[in-house]
Amino acid sequence: MALLAAAAQSLTATSYDAERRGLDATRANLVLDATVARAALGVADQRSEARWRVDGTARVFIFDSIAVRVAVQDELGRVDLNAASAATIRQVFLGQGMDLDSASRLADRVADWREPLGPGRLNGGSDADYKAAGRSYFPRHAPFQTVDELRLVLGMTPAFFARVKPAFTVYSKRPTFDPEVATPQALLVLYPNDPEKIVELLRERTQAAANGLAGPIVPGPGRVFTVSAELQLRGHDFHRSAVIELTGDPKRPYFALAWQ
Repeated sequence: MALLAAAAQSLTATSYDAERRGLDATRANLVLDATVARAALGVADQRSEARWRVDGTARVFIFDSIAVRVAVQDELGRVDLNAASAATIRQVFLGQGMDLDSASRLADRVADWREPLGPGRLNGGSDADYKAAGRSYFPRHAPFQTVDELRLVLGMTPAFFARVKPAFTVYSKRPTFDPEVATPQALLVLYPNDPEKIVELLRERTQAAANGLAGPIVPGPGRVFTVSAELQLRGHDFHRSAVIELTGDPKRPYFALAWQ
């Protein structure tokens, strides 16, 4: 009987812990969803004193007594994989420590991936190259659908992709990026030999945020942002990354383009 009682008690405790974790996860996800909605309203606020910054500077947002660390990144501050030149993409790779020959080759392969089927570039990756490498797929020969697709390009390693991912977007549709809101990885394109300049720019952003200064823009419909939010509840970490497009419609202020 004692063994049965102990087993029942253990089962009850396990069930309680599982139920509590489930409730915590539900609560955390609701708070993260609310944070994304608040960020969408914040970046579009016409009042400069209330408008959220969109240069990736983190802030703390309190909802349901839970502190959420949230940052909004304007996608105009990244290098567009489909619109930027191969030379610009090569600069991103060089900024992360890749040697010139390897960076040139990988940038050409990126260009070959996104461009229509044809003779290809000198250092690019043809369908035959992918087949020879044992890949079960060929280049899309069309625009990148997501930044994660970059992982499929011949020569891209998981470790290097993790380093360059913050530099890239598929949402800006522009050949250049805005240095006012650029990520540190994108800024390396402008200041390849001056990391101190980038540190200085980031320090200025942090100080501006601390002083309550809004960003330099009032975004309109069609602008795309990534909202990154994280919180901790009972020792467990919860994260949300959402790509949103502003609509200008107060009844439905944004569309979710990606949600993780």
